[in-house]
Amino acid sequence: MQPNPSLEFNDAGLTAFLANLVRAPSPNPPGNEGLVAELMVTRLAGLGFETITVEAAPGRPSVVARLVGTGGGATLLFNGHMDVQPPGRHWSRDPFGATIEGRRLYGQGAMDMKAGLAATVYAVDSLQQAGLRLAGDIVITAVADEVCGGHLGTGFLISEGLVQADMAVVCEPTGDTVRVAHRGALWLEIEVTGKSAHGGRPWLGVNAVSKAARIIAAIEDQLVPSLQDRVHPLLPAPTINIGAIRGGTKFNLVADHVVFQLDRRLVPGEDADTAEAEVSALCTEICAADDDEWSVDVKRAMHVSPGEVDPDERIVRACREAHRKVTGEDAAIGSTAGFEDAHFLLDAGIPTAMYGPYRRTASGEDPHYTISGMADEFVDLDDVARATRIYAQLMIDLLEKPL
Repeated sequence: MQPNPSLEFNDAGLTAFLANLVRAPSPNPPGNEGLVAELMVTRLAGLGFETITVEAAPGRPSVVARLVGTGGGATLLFNGHMDVQPPGRHWSRDPFGATIEGRRLYGQGAMDMKAGLAATVYAVDSLQQAGLRLAGDIVITAVADEVCGGHLGTGFLISEGLVQADMAVVCEPTGDTVRVAHRGALWLEIEVTGKSAHGGRPWLGVNAVSKAARIIAAIEDQLVPSLQDRVHPLLPAPTINIGAIRGGTKFNLVADHVVFQLDRRLVPGEDADTAEAEVSALCTEICAADDDEWSVDVKRAMHVSPGEVDPDERIVRACREAHRKVTGEDAAIGSTAGFEDAHFLLDAGIPTAMYGPYRRTASGEDPHYTISGMADEFVDLDDVARATRIYAQLMIDLLEKPL
């Protein structure tokens, strides 16, 4: 089958809208997704969507927009996040300048995932321009907070009962793959308390930095290897990353306090309580075996569940079929080592696939290759246009007729 021949796509409008989204800075922390939300609401309202904007916390808006169909059809949800990772060092361009060079649009969050948001909007635009009215409803949620766990975004919308749908697509960058699984995350803060002393007489104190270093070494040398046999057919084994550490005062004082942050990734079948208990037990063991007097306390900062959907679910099969109709190629089944908002929707009983625009260039072929979160992040505008066409085809395939 071929894609619907009656559709025309406003690629120039798509590019301009994506550039405006990128130029509205929304790094998280702190988030401040308001400018992006305003752009989304204005454009969606112009397409006939009923929109509401809600805040889980001051300055942290999420948008829920619904385009009501003619009746009797399914409800299809497209979910995308407005927040982006903070720009790191080494950018050679303005990270919020939306610089276009050739067919590349550079900017923080251009690929992850403002491209996905823009593609959903202009997929609907193509249907409107063709005068197509579908039986089913289209819901678009533009959410806050995903890169820090999603609890102030998709999680809040679900908990407040503001999202209902028969099936959903999380518009993360996936390329030629439809993702059916993602890992979860457990963020822990580990606080080590020692005893201060002058650096000239360190034996009078207990150095919290040294004790924290022992714990970190044990985590990497003992706990990490023990996780490698927890296999999943699509996902990497659980991992641990020490993301940040702070403590001490100056050169010549024994540090009496250290806090370090730990990111523990979870595969489906693991639970956060067990993972936290494993870390806590190791910390307690190291402290108890030490003759010095010091303490360690493990606190949970954030938890995201792993997510997994059956590859035979209708939404997964429909994404693959729409991809094939538009590209003539098969989309593989895949997964992501990161976490996404899909688990909130899956836990609410909404079958959810993950699929969105992504630059398909292999790293070995492009010396300027970057992925989301790296300096000079960019998205290929041809890939965004292609995803827009696939989303439009997906809407037609699933919503054109009554159930």
